[in-house]
Amino acid sequence: RLVDAQAGALANRVRRMAGLVGASPDWHGELLAEMAMLHLLARGGRTLATLPDPLADTLAMAVGWQVRQADVLGGVPESDVWDVVGRSDTREDRIVVRRTWLRGRTSGRLAMALCFAAYRQSLDVSMPVGSSFDADVHRYPGPSLRVLVGERRPDTVVAQRPAPPGGNLATACHQLGDVLAAEPWAEHVALTVRAALTRSGGRWVLADENGALGCCAGPRALAAVLCESGGRPADMTVEWTPAGLIPLTVHLDDRVVDVGPLADPSFVDAA
Repeated sequence: RLVDAQAGALANRVRRMAGLVGASPDWHGELLAEMAMLHLLARGGRTLATLPDPLADTLAMAVGWQVRQADVLGGVPESDVWDVVGRSDTREDRIVVRRTWLRGRTSGRLAMALCFAAYRQSLDVSMPVGSSFDADVHRYPGPSLRVLVGERRPDTVVAQRPAPPGGNLATACHQLGDVLAAEPWAEHVALTVRAALTRSGGRWVLADENGALGCCAGPRALAAVLCESGGRPADMTVEWTPAGLIPLTVHLDDRVVDVGPLADPSFVDAA
């Protein structure tokens, strides 16, 4: 029924809830959190017409009601040189979603470009981590970070430069709070932090002088961060999720290292 109602995002949440049952020792809490978010979205959808326009726009997208790409591209463009600061691939049911995180060199604003691939299809590889390009991006309605990349200016010579220094974890938490206040159902937010990957309380955390935040990355990403940083504080782009932080990129003086989750190559072409 949710699919018939074009509420595909809600349908995905229901399928995801089924997969949570018995999947981990604390699956009860994870399932209740997912049910609470589903209830919030459902109640909000019933009162969409009474909500402020920015909140209503992001709620409609969170429910799964589609915004036409032509309408997005018809909006006012945001022109800048965009640095690709992170990438993250996630399997969602029968498709893989690739999130590419951009930061405007002049504005400092974050943007997230999405692409999708089903079985044996190819993901977009035109924006590798560490690259930069001069282009217009068009933001989706509301405070969402999602954008479509519009006109590119390939003839513009773009000088490479290191990413902005990462902030401390306390600042990152304030930035995250601002995003969640505007979009409570956001599940992925990119942050640039300076922290060290270490062990505390039997789990991996990113830590600085202000404290520590849990890290839920896989063994490959953890090993890569430790190898590149030597266990010392380093500038990183990370992706916040409700389960914890996932390192995406380690920014070094002479290079950037993509350590984000990569799609299974037996399912899609993710090169």
